[in-house]
Amino acid sequence: MQQIWKKGMYMAVLFFIIGILVACSSDSDSSGSGASEDDSEAGEGKVELRMLWWGSQDRHDRTLEVIDLYMEENPNVEISAEFTGWDGYWEKMATQAAGGNLPDIVQMDYKFLAEYAGKGLLADLSEHVDSGALDLSDVEDTYIGGGYIDDQLFAINIGANAHAIAVDNAMFEEAGLEPFEPGYTWEDLKETSKKLSENLGDGVYGVHPMAGVMGFKHYLRQNGQWLYSDDGTALGYEDDQILIDYLQITADMLESGGAAPPEVFMDADANVEQFPIVTEDTAITMDIHSNQLIALESAAGRPLDLMLQPTLEGGELGHYIKPGQFLSVSNDSTEQEEAAKFISFFTNSIEANDILNAERGVPIATAVREHLKENASDAGKKMFEYVELAQEYSREIDPPDPQGATEIESLFENEVQDPIHYGEITPEEAAKNFREKASEILAKNE
Repeated sequence: MQQIWKKGMYMAVLFFIIGILVACSSDSDSSGSGASEDDSEAGEGKVELRMLWWGSQDRHDRTLEVIDLYMEENPNVEISAEFTGWDGYWEKMATQAAGGNLPDIVQMDYKFLAEYAGKGLLADLSEHVDSGALDLSDVEDTYIGGGYIDDQLFAINIGANAHAIAVDNAMFEEAGLEPFEPGYTWEDLKETSKKLSENLGDGVYGVHPMAGVMGFKHYLRQNGQWLYSDDGTALGYEDDQILIDYLQITADMLESGGAAPPEVFMDADANVEQFPIVTEDTAITMDIHSNQLIALESAAGRPLDLMLQPTLEGGELGHYIKPGQFLSVSNDSTEQEEAAKFISFFTNSIEANDILNAERGVPIATAVREHLKENASDAGKKMFEYVELAQEYSREIDPPDPQGATEIESLFENEVQDPIHYGEITPEEAAKNFREKASEILAKNE
């Protein structure tokens, strides 16, 4: 009898709860909105996104402010921020990718784009461009080409850069020499560097030399070639003479005294304050990106300028507009359209870009670029003007680097660039050694 009574009580409670739920549903339906205002504010219909990027504290602060602005304009969206420095960023990305936990929006670098897209980790954003969720109507093709792989758009450029050299034209004047003009050659670089060293006094040199992989890529483009084969399984150039010639330029400048010896510049990669052009140990620094000018001028406390890389007589255009960083959307994101809308806002909003202030490079939307250029500092104006100049001397960008490219770059630095700077190896030996070891790395892509 007691069990029957308990069962009856359970059934009564169950029917009571069902009755309340039905009544609530009826009230909700009769309101016409399906939810009360309080329910909406409590989070119904909320879209949640995660965004990951690398950078300095200044970049973090600016990006967080833009995220807050977007959420203020789009109260149905909640964006959680994750950020770190460059060191450790790709380890974090790899760990999240392995766990199937990539954030919806990730900052991407050109050298890793093919690797992440090739593993199916990034979404093709083309459909969102077609739908208008991602508005690229004010963006020239030059600025978005680098995000395509096999006609799929995996990344949006959020700051255009161009390969450059930094020059102190006041030091040229002190040495009694005319500044470089577009069209100067590699021979001009060698001769001018030697004269700068001779005329500027002891301990001051013409050039902080190169022999790096970035400069070699530029030299290859001038010769109509590229570092990698189309399928990424081998080096893209067949004759090692091209690398020998490139390395010989640096070897000649070191021998003539036009280039600073390695003890002057080998720690320069640690931070911008140690660049020899900042400390007035050289009048030229090779192989930088245009967006570095602002930091260089700030560290130097004096005006500096940007100039194109030397031309190769009879050669092709070596420059291209480089995506400084991209924003990509995870292929596993359940909110890809909303992620694309945020990237569109990041790209086109004047207010957002007033906050970002071209810290990642020159914005790709024409209206934004023109607005920021009008209000830029002197260094900022130089950066904008240089990218416009470089665009005149550019051709299409080469495909993204294949898997193994970071290993190739480390190999080049450690077994080509540094030994050449220290005179420990000949250009011929360096070229042969690089081909053997680089071929082993790239063969893994077969």
